Amino acid sequence: MNKLLFLFIILTAFASISYASFPITENNTELTTINFEDDEEEPSLLVYILRGILFFSIVGFGLYYVIRAWVKEFRKRKWVRTATITIFSVLLLFITLALSIDYGYGGG
Repeated sequence: MNKLLFLFIILTAFASISYASFPITENNTELTTINFEDDEEEPSLLVYILRGILFFSIVGFGLYYVIRAWVKEFRKRKWVRTATITIFSVLLLFITLALSIDYGYGGG
């Protein structure tokens, strides 16, 4: 615990020192303009496909392990079943209320 506290203090001090390392003078009225032109080409379709595969595989595996752990606990413990039913009931109530509210947009 002492090592963890010491590490936290060191990281906080380092963040403070690095944040204050830029000199600030009273004559900082000069504005720097940054030109954001499209000099770079758009990524190809293959890059977008590979990014999508990577994203969905990471999310899919994460959901798989979370759902698998939840199913195991759902079978073992009664409080998990009660909590699940309560959470789904509240979500269903919120969804029903959100769909039934007229926000005043459109005709009618």
